[in-house]
Amino acid sequence: MLRFITFLYDGSRFFLLFFLLAGTQFNTKDNYFASGLLYAAPFALFPLMAFFLWLDNKRYRPFAWLYASGKAISICAIVVCVVSGIDGFIAEALLSDAKSIFTNLLVPFLALADFIFLIPVIVSLKNEIALKNED
Repeated sequence: MLRFITFLYDGSRFFLLFFLLAGTQFNTKDNYFASGLLYAAPFALFPLMAFFLWLDNKRYRPFAWLYASGKAISICAIVVCVVSGIDGFIAEALLSDAKSIFTNLLVPFLALADFIFLIPVIVSLKNEIALKNED
């Protein structure tokens, strides 16, 4: 059940990144789709990995480490971006319209949600290593 919820989360996360975050990078309509592909395409691997882990966990189990590594890199990148631009982030979030506030608050929320979904993956991988070491 947790693998299915992770797949739903990663799928919705991809579409949020594509339509909300990537669409705000360029304000012209001509570049909307191109900017969405540019910023969100690498994140399409997360729903695919979660889907295959949900579909056949035993077969795709070695790729769980790749999934966990990618999530950890994503969390670190978001945290670095937010921390490095915290003064501008606070000023823009406080002085902007509602759409900009929502978009600016979505990025740290995604880092927190990624961290929450990463914990069970790491625990299950750690338990698997412990079981292999006992044998």
